[in-house]
Amino acid sequence: MLSIYRFVLLTLLVTLATGCQSWWAADVKDKTVSAEELFNQGKERIKEKQYQDGINILEKLKSGHPEFKQMPEVYLAIADSFYDEGSYDKAIARYLQFMELYPGDKEAPRARYQIAMSYFNQIKNTDLDNSVLKQAIRAFKAVSESPEPGEWGKKAEEKSRECQRKLAEKELYKSRSYISLGNYKAARIAAQRVIDEYSKLGLDDEAKKFSTRLRISNSNR
Repeated sequence: MLSIYRFVLLTLLVTLATGCQSWWAADVKDKTVSAEELFNQGKERIKEKQYQDGINILEKLKSGHPEFKQMPEVYLAIADSFYDEGSYDKAIARYLQFMELYPGDKEAPRARYQIAMSYFNQIKNTDLDNSVLKQAIRAFKAVSESPEPGEWGKKAEEKSRECQRKLAEKELYKSRSYISLGNYKAARIAAQRVIDEYSKLGLDDEAKKFSTRLRISNSNR
């Protein structure tokens, strides 16, 4: 019986030794991969939409080859990957990191725009909480007001107007909801807010008619 145990133990030790040797060899091989190879591997994974694999490879490149000349592209590729897979909070953090490290990079305006789009893509039309919309507007404004925003500045202005229109639409929606509850004063205030705060977005006429009708209804009560 003892000889059987010895045989099993010996077999286990040989297996572990072989496995460890293979693991060690793989680790050594990994360390010999150049920064350029890792960069290309990471980009290829991302191109194939294997975002986490691509991110992991690029993170390894960051830690193993901090002197890599294309490091700004590495940081931006990681941020873009989080954005493309829909991890918007992580994308925002990585774009901010990129901008902090490389504020003068030619891709900085696009990174600012992507931050704003990360907020924009989290907007839910049925959500009456305006905080994400307002964050998006602030972020788009930061793009358009930044030095030399280029094409991203124009795109940011268009998206900002779209966000403001959404806010106006939500105010009209709230106004209708208040009417259904019989709260005409609150309904009128919501409609008036569209006129005062979100004018020239294509909803002025509707809001004015709504506000006037509610004012008359309220005075007749």
